[in-house]
Amino acid sequence: MKFAWNEIKYQPKKFILIEVLIVIMMFMVIFLSGLTNGLGRTITAQIENFGEVQYILSKDSEGVIPFSNFTSQSLTEIEALNLEESFGLVIQRSSLSKENEDSTQDVTFFAVDHLNQVSGKVETMDYSLEKLGNQEVVLDESYKEKGITVGDMIQDKASKESLTVVAFAKNAKYGHSSIAFVTAETYEAMRQKNDPTYTWKPQTIVTSQAVDVDQLSNQLMVLQPKQLIKKIPGYTAENMTLTMITWVLLVASSAILGVFFYILTLQKLQQFGVLKAIGMSMKQITTIQLSQIGILSVIGVGVGLALAFAMAVRCRFI
Repeated sequence: MKFAWNEIKYQPKKFILIEVLIVIMMFMVIFLSGLTNGLGRTITAQIENFGEVQYILSKDSEGVIPFSNFTSQSLTEIEALNLEESFGLVIQRSSLSKENEDSTQDVTFFAVDHLNQVSGKVETMDYSLEKLGNQEVVLDESYKEKGITVGDMIQDKASKESLTVVAFAKNAKYGHSSIAFVTAETYEAMRQKNDPTYTWKPQTIVTSQAVDVDQLSNQLMVLQPKQLIKKIPGYTAENMTLTMITWVLLVASSAILGVFFYILTLQKLQQFGVLKAIGMSMKQITTIQLSQIGILSVIGVGVGLALAFAMAVRCRFI
């Protein structure tokens, strides 16, 4: 180890390029891993926030909540299960704006009934979701950056319904969109603006109780959170693409570094001959080379991690 470190100190310029490559490789791998996880969270955050629950959907939805449509028979069947710890959920994509302003923002409405069951699954700041009233809305905290504050009136562009902002929630994301929580009654009133015959009907029943698929007819299906997340449009393709890019970068960078270390070793053949001539064993020479690679790798990885961490901290406070 001492011999390897002394050589690095004696000829530092020879190892700078290798260090730069290691730093860039580690930084890019960590950056892409963070990007993959971050983009994934903007799709799945609220589903993950709901925790270990089960989702009952119509079979023809293929696991996509907004495509689920219960028949009256299906709802009767679900009611017969007597699920005490459950709530109905409707997901609706729309857009909103502050009252008297023209600029619009994308939003995904999460309309829920039985708010006492969902309250603990939504992390709000100094507010309990079960207090949510009609014509009131809890928004994801990202809307703060867009100039919306508690007490503001916002308008749903599809229904022209005005809602009062009463609180903000943390990490309330679904499908690359920020979430707005409303009551079932509020959502029903919004829909009736364009369709007077509409009555509340959940797209999925979310329950903390165990539901066996054998308890359900062939018109219904039950999914775990991980299964449901994979069905969210775009999630699997996006996640697999970014993961593949990360692995390709890792393999390509490792191959390039391997070539550099191989060339570095070839340049030392005469030096190895001298070392063997003065009595050093091949095992000791191998240990020196591996120690040198280890030292360079540890320094490069450390610097790469530090740069990635510094960038993450900076982005958090921008």
